[in-house]
Amino acid sequence: MTIQQQNTNFGAQFGGRQHFLDWLRVLAFAYLAFFHTGMMFVDWPFHIESGHDSEFLKSIMILTTTWRLDLLFLVSGVAISFMMTRMTIVRFLKQRFVKLFIPLFFACAVIVAPQPYFEAVQKGIIEPGFWQFWTTQYFTGSWWEGMLTPVPTYNHMWYVAYLFVYTILLVPLFAFINSETGIAKLASLENWLTKGARILWAPFVLYLSVFFYTGNNDITHAIWDDWFGHFVYAYILILGVIFVRMPTVWQAFEDNRYKSLALALASYGVILIRYNWNTPLDIISWDLMEMIMKWSWVATLIGFAKHHLNFNNDELQYCNSIVYPFFILHQTVIICIGYYIIDWGMNGVLEFMAILIGTFIISILLIELVIKKSNILRLLFGLKLIKKEPDFALKSSSLC
Repeated sequence: MTIQQQNTNFGAQFGGRQHFLDWLRVLAFAYLAFFHTGMMFVDWPFHIESGHDSEFLKSIMILTTTWRLDLLFLVSGVAISFMMTRMTIVRFLKQRFVKLFIPLFFACAVIVAPQPYFEAVQKGIIEPGFWQFWTTQYFTGSWWEGMLTPVPTYNHMWYVAYLFVYTILLVPLFAFINSETGIAKLASLENWLTKGARILWAPFVLYLSVFFYTGNNDITHAIWDDWFGHFVYAYILILGVIFVRMPTVWQAFEDNRYKSLALALASYGVILIRYNWNTPLDIISWDLMEMIMKWSWVATLIGFAKHHLNFNNDELQYCNSIVYPFFILHQTVIICIGYYIIDWGMNGVLEFMAILIGTFIISILLIELVIKKSNILRLLFGLKLIKKEPDFALKSSSLC
């Protein structure tokens, strides 16, 4: 069987594009703007502090902090799996370099730089003056006392850095599941995994095994010292890679959505009780409950999205087209405008809403009015390049 014939068969096996996964991707990235704005309004470490500490906001963020990035890695795994059916491995790696490494390098050098700048200014570590900071201090490899990260840094772009590393390291797996042996193994796994409620507990077994082996679930977002984080994110990326080749798995999530919701709500309830009150529930491991909450909420969101959001429209297509540059921009925009808005003297709710809404407006305007107008910027922000027709083709078409 040729590669082209295999690819055609794989595409048929996938059951077509799963639009609910596109919705989950868009909504998850949009939620990051909410979450990172919220970081300024709780007492968790962040680059800019508003001086407010909202327990209500913190309760919402506790709900999502364990699984919000897991969902993105799963959807990224789905996209990778599709790409591997249409490309040779060499072409795939080139595409990943262009779409991941180039935007990552540019973001670390330019887009992320205002984040440590405003953090250092607010903390009184440096004097105001971004150009002076960027040209003489940002690329020094320093880690000033009181700062959350060294400079230069990748901050929120750690997601892209991890994704790029996993793409390289997991190439042998991608090659295996494209083989006839891999296809047969996945078919057997699909038959087993989709029976009853196995989809809710079987993938979770490996989570628990690694958790009990390591004894903690500390995630540092530092590439060289984040072993549990690498397991969690690489594992769920692999799940995305293989699940898309098992179309009935998505139906299993949908069929079990109320069971996963019950487990998700129960685990969240225990976490909230433990966080707010001293109770007998304190004997339950916090880390263990976070692990349960992680997979149960991912399964719940997939199940309900499959049931309610499996459709396409113009809004989804537009959001899909800008979601990557929006992700690259959003945290820098939040910090830049937040630095000034928190000094306006408004109450916390108004400050939060002004920063959040302002982030969406400014980011979209930058994408539409600046980034999309230049092929160089489109490359740096991971967008498709605009192919310009040759002059003679334009002249010919004008004569017709």
